[in-house]
Amino acid sequence: MIENERILRGLESGLPVVARPDLGPYVRPSDAGSPFQRWFSYREGYTVSLCSQYIRSSDSLILDPFCGFGSTLLAAQRAGVASVGMDVSPLAAFVARVKTHKYNAAALRDIKASISRLRRVTVESTPAEAPVIRILPKLFHPKILEALLLFRAAIDRTAEAATRDFLMLAWVAILEDVSNVFREGNGVKYRNRMRGNEYSVRPYDEWESERFPRDKFDYVRTALLTHLKMMLEDASSASTHASARVVHDDVRNIAAHVRPQSVDLALFSPPYCNCFNYIKAYKLELWMAGFIRQYPDIRSLTKRGIRSRIESLLDPVTEPYPQSVETLAQLMARGPLWSPQLPDVVRGYFADIQATLVSLRRVLKKNGRCVIVVGNSAYGGTLIPSDLLIASMAESVGFDVSEVAVARHLTTSSQQRRGLAPIGQYMRESVITLQRGR
Repeated sequence: MIENERILRGLESGLPVVARPDLGPYVRPSDAGSPFQRWFSYREGYTVSLCSQYIRSSDSLILDPFCGFGSTLLAAQRAGVASVGMDVSPLAAFVARVKTHKYNAAALRDIKASISRLRRVTVESTPAEAPVIRILPKLFHPKILEALLLFRAAIDRTAEAATRDFLMLAWVAILEDVSNVFREGNGVKYRNRMRGNEYSVRPYDEWESERFPRDKFDYVRTALLTHLKMMLEDASSASTHASARVVHDDVRNIAAHVRPQSVDLALFSPPYCNCFNYIKAYKLELWMAGFIRQYPDIRSLTKRGIRSRIESLLDPVTEPYPQSVETLAQLMARGPLWSPQLPDVVRGYFADIQATLVSLRRVLKKNGRCVIVVGNSAYGGTLIPSDLLIASMAESVGFDVSEVAVARHLTTSSQQRRGLAPIGQYMRESVITLQRGR
C-alpha cells in the first residue's frame, strides 16, 4: 500500500488536478430518458450536457473514437458541428448511426407508412428465422419469441435502408424488456432468480404467468409500436443539419477514417481498465439483431479494440507503455487476484491508450483539444489511477495537460474499501482536458 501511495502521489504532483463535483451528474448517463438518448437503454457513458460544456461554436469537426451510443455525436449535432464517431461494437455503431441520422420530411413519411404496415402483421404472417443460440428457449417465452420473429420479418422486408434501420432499432430496444433476462454486470441474469442471502429460483411457469399477459403477441406489438411512436416524436422534432458519420472499426484505425490535422476536438470515454466486457453485456441484442451469428463471432469481437479485459489478450504485451504502469502491474501481481492475467490486462490497456493518444495527436489541428472521461480501478488492493496515468502519457507524446477534473468518487465493495483506506480518494471518475502542443 505504501508503494502504491508513493506512485499515486508522484504521478499527481506535476499535474493540474482540481475538484469538479459539478461535473459528477454528467459523467454518467443521467439523461438516458431524454429525446434520442431514450431510443436505446444503456448504463454506460456520459451525457450530452457534459459534451456541450466542451464544444465551441468555432469547432468545425469533432471526433469520438469510442462513440458508444452517440452522446458526443448528438451534442455536436445540437451545436451545429460535424462529427465522426467510431466504435468496435457493431451494436453501438448501429445505435449511434440511427440516432444521429438526419430524418427529412420524406424519410419521416416513409417511416410512418412502414409503421402502418407493422400494424397489419398478424400471428398468421411469415416469421423470420430464429438466431442459432443454444439458450434461446430460456431467453424468451416461446410465444414472445414467435411474435418478435413475426415483426422482424416485416422489418426485414422494408425497402428503404434508413427506415429499416429505424424500425430495427426499436425492435432491438425492446428485447430486454420482453425477455426473461436483464442486464447486470458483465452479462445477463434471469429474472426468475431472486437475490437475497442466496439466489432463489422460481419455476418459469409461475414467474412468466405473473410477468407477461395472456396475449403475448399483443404484448410485443404494443411494446414495439409504443417505442416507435416515441422515436418518431423525437425524430420529427430534430432541427439540426450538422452531419454525423459513424464508423464500425477499431480505434487503432483512426488514420483510415480521419485526415491528419482535421479535428478541432476529440471528446470520448475509452473502456475503463476494469475488465468490463461490453460484448457480453449486450450479447442478447448482438445475437438477436444478427451482428453475431455463431459462437466464434463472440470470441473474435471481444478480442478487438482496447485491451481492457482478459478476453482481449492475445499475445504478451510488447508495445511501449510507461514504467509506472509496469511498477503497478508488478505490485498487483503480489496481491490476491481473481486471474493471474490481470497484470497483463493493465499493461495492454495502457499500451493501447498510449498508441491512441499518438494517433489522436496526428489528426488534431494545432492547438486542437482532447477531452477524456475515465474512471480509476483497483485489483487485489492495488489502485490503478487511469486519470493520472493517461494525463502523464499525454504529456509524454506531445499534449499539454490543461486539467484533470475529479468529477465524482466511485463506490466499491466494503472489502475493497477497507483494503484501499489510505488511498481510497483516488477511486474516482475524472475528465481530462488536453491541448495538442505545437
